[in-house]
Amino acid sequence: MIQTIYTEVPREEIDHLTRPEFINGQEQSFHDTLTASMSKYGFRDPVYCHYGSKAYGDKIKVIVGNNRMVVAKELNIPIVPAVITNYKADEFPLEGRILKTDDEIRALFYLPKQLQIRRNEKGDIDQVTPPNFQNVKQHYT
Repeated sequence: MIQTIYTEVPREEIDHLTRPEFINGQEQSFHDTLTASMSKYGFRDPVYCHYGSKAYGDKIKVIVGNNRMVVAKELNIPIVPAVITNYKADEFPLEGRILKTDDEIRALFYLPKQLQIRRNEKGDIDQVTPPNFQNVKQHYT
């Protein structure tokens, strides 16, 4: 059974990607804006993760929000809000609020009307993506 939940997870329990271009200066303006925003507001949007998928196994893996995870580590933010699609909910249930509708998911985000929620052919959520940030400062300030 596949289930999507909202929960708060210790940062150390979430596996994420650290993109070199984000941390080595090529995206310094984005990094600085995101750092300033998270210093002031914390997480405005939860990260989106998979758990128990074929690709990532038994790890909570960030699919959308890797840069926020990098900044959370830099700022030593201990708890991360997360929307997690659990591909093994019947075998390894995760504690959290079960999300069944798109409106329940949208309510968790800063710009809910611009959120993109994708479902697979069975109707299970397989992607949650905040808006494409053409103007990063507008979203994070």
